[in-house]
Amino acid sequence: MSIKAALAAAAALSIAAPARAQTIDWKAVNDEALKTLQAYVRINTSNPPGDVTKAADFLSDLLKREGIDARRYESAPGRSIVLARLKGNGTGGKPILLESHMDVVPTDPSRWSRDPFGAEIADGRMWGRGTIDMKGIGVSYLYAFLTLQRQHAALTRDILLMFVPDEEVGGELGAAWMRKNHYAELDPEYVIDEGGFGSRDMFTAGKLVFGISVGEKKIMWLRLRAEGVAGHGSQPHDRNPNEHLMRALGRLFAEPVAAAPFLVVETMKRRIGAPLAENKFNNAIQRSTISLTSLRSGVGDPPRANVIPSVAEATLDCRVLPGTTAEEWLKLIEGRLADPTIKIEVIYEGDDPVVSPQDTPLYRALEAAIVREHPGAIVTPMTVPYGTDANGYRPRGVKSYGIFPAVVPAASILSMHGDSEFIPVDAVGPAIRILYDALKATASR
Repeated sequence: MSIKAALAAAAALSIAAPARAQTIDWKAVNDEALKTLQAYVRINTSNPPGDVTKAADFLSDLLKREGIDARRYESAPGRSIVLARLKGNGTGGKPILLESHMDVVPTDPSRWSRDPFGAEIADGRMWGRGTIDMKGIGVSYLYAFLTLQRQHAALTRDILLMFVPDEEVGGELGAAWMRKNHYAELDPEYVIDEGGFGSRDMFTAGKLVFGISVGEKKIMWLRLRAEGVAGHGSQPHDRNPNEHLMRALGRLFAEPVAAAPFLVVETMKRRIGAPLAENKFNNAIQRSTISLTSLRSGVGDPPRANVIPSVAEATLDCRVLPGTTAEEWLKLIEGRLADPTIKIEVIYEGDDPVVSPQDTPLYRALEAAIVREHPGAIVTPMTVPYGTDANGYRPRGVKSYGIFPAVVPAASILSMHGDSEFIPVDAVGPAIRILYDALKATASR
């Protein structure tokens, strides 16, 4: 389906804007949202190269059809930002910002069993890059926003909707650029972004648990560089940088970083009433982690098998729990490597973690809306192992919550950045209802 055809289909399904609030046809909202999501996923916004122009055009056109002025900002060629606003009367406080990113990580189509940009629906799932990270989440924000507009909700504060580029490579030309250059046009009290979700098997078996992310780990990307002496592969010597680097990496990964107490995680366990399930997500939120993400060495392309190089490099993706400073973390890395000749370069460092409070009107509204939709569900604050744009607002005192209030299986969450990414098609509609209810409770008369 072309983007133009998808827009026409979405228009045909759309709810007519009434002169006054009326009963919401949630099935129509759900059907429209899924059509929109399919068209959105089919726009390849892989980063790199990170060009989101077509996605921004698509979203801007959709908003303008609804009578909503969508401002465009260009942080760099191909890096469009879309900002829409529903005006409140200002009596309820500063805005609530719904933020999502348009870019996605690259794919290797040969590793996929389906077209990664086909948005095929099969087995109750929509398959494709960005379905869960985070175009599906962004569409749920979009339709909660549109439903407020269509219902002519009388707002006491502004509701902002922003789509940004560049999140998958650190956000410097997306959310960070907006904070640096146009913060006065945002100035939110709250941010809702990706992070938390609901699941029956991710956190513990047999219980429906919704996690609302209130904090994140610190991101530190490091480059390790070992230097040595080049030579003929037939004549080994003790200054081969590959061997030095590999031995040091062996020491670094000899054992995982020990789990450390973190109040948010301890609260999760207490609310759930059970240990967290054994999986890579839960393992990562309980300790600081190190992932080896690249190794680079050799002479020539492809590297010659008979040449010892003079340089070998590795990159590490480190995610550090709150309470550990950058200096303390680098000292730990140095101690584990146990080789002072290896140079450590910090190639990216995220914001220091700040934990958002839970005793706020928006958090309580999200919790209440979730329980109304899913009686008996457990709602808990949580942290996430990955980084999001929301974290950059917390140091400014903005209360930032990561939540996609949908019920998703662990397999969907763990498919992020993988070769079979998907979102359950029955997840989007309930998430829109929950977000709409929470926003209306927090921002309307």
